[in-house]
Amino acid sequence: MSIGNKIKLFVLPVVFLLASAMTVSALSIRVVEGGIPLIDPQEMIEEGIRKGSVDLLRQAWRHYEDSLLFNEKQDKTAYLELGKIYFHLSLLGYSTQSEFDTAEYYAREAVERDPENSDAHRALGLIFAGRGAFLDAYEELTLALYLNPTNEFLIYDLAALHLALRQPIKTIEYLEGRNHKSGWPYVVLAMAWTQQEQRGKAILNLLKAKKLGYSGYWVDTMLSQLSEEVKLPLDR
Repeated sequence: MSIGNKIKLFVLPVVFLLASAMTVSALSIRVVEGGIPLIDPQEMIEEGIRKGSVDLLRQAWRHYEDSLLFNEKQDKTAYLELGKIYFHLSLLGYSTQSEFDTAEYYAREAVERDPENSDAHRALGLIFAGRGAFLDAYEELTLALYLNPTNEFLIYDLAALHLALRQPIKTIEYLEGRNHKSGWPYVVLAMAWTQQEQRGKAILNLLKAKKLGYSGYWVDTMLSQLSEEVKLPLDR
């Protein structure tokens, strides 16, 4: 079976559920009086995504959920972070009904407060995508991009969504030829090229992601599978 059939962006088979534990030493840690370490929850999300670490994503989830429960006025983007976390927990196969209900509640509340809030629609779109409601997700993400056309992360979200809809050409149209500053869009491009059975282009984009310092779960998993298929070592 080819990697294009094995790797699916939104519904991953068990063989790819290799969520690795991430040590806090890789994160920025501050220590307050009394010796209590504080870790930036945004960095926990980024590392959780990069490493496929359910534990880090759930730690960040608890922070933002508590923020909304106890300090909502001071954290106006927590609903978006919950949406992103739910989406990536879904990719890893570890999201729960309770997390969906919580994330959807806060995202809908944000949309009701400000219907022209691009971030609120983005959060709802990511939540729908994680749930598998791809057409609803497309509607929300498209609206979010209309409201904020300069947000490059929405381009990445829509590009990834087209993979779930089995439309890799659309994904490639969104991302190919751009000078991306982070590794994730190159990983998405690699997934698109695997759906097109273009292994060479998939490998090239994965190596671009690694060059930008983006390694871990997604890159390692795909390179391992591609290495088996092309019978060449790709761990450089």
